[in-house]
Amino acid sequence: MSIFTKAFNKLGRYDDLAARFPGGPEPQGARWERRCVQFGRSMRYDWCVTIIVAQDGLWLQARPPAQGVQAAIFVPWAEIRDVRSVLLYWRKAVCLTCGEPPAGTITVWQPVWDAAGPLWQAAWQTAP
Repeated sequence: MSIFTKAFNKLGRYDDLAARFPGGPEPQGARWERRCVQFGRSMRYDWCVTIIVAQDGLWLQARPPAQGVQAAIFVPWAEIRDVRSVLLYWRKAVCLTCGEPPAGTITVWQPVWDAAGPLWQAAWQTAP
């Protein structure tokens, strides 16, 4: 991993998210390859993130070219506290606040959230 990547992982809180929500092996679920994802307000991984919408949560892993594979992140649905509509590269997207207190935010394009939203809502309806 380059020094550049390490610095941006701190800035975008990717490291905080990966430490709080370790990803482990890839789960089963709807999968998107080579997508753009924003972490925090400024850290974007462009066209190199794998996203899986699993039954229990959202799994992501950045694999930027020539910079090494980043730690995987798995955020359980009950840990996604706030969802707001935003734009990411002029396309509809959602910004997800992860954890309480927040460990960071993850912004994904709308089609990912279209698959994930019902699972998130079901998790919150069954939470104690």
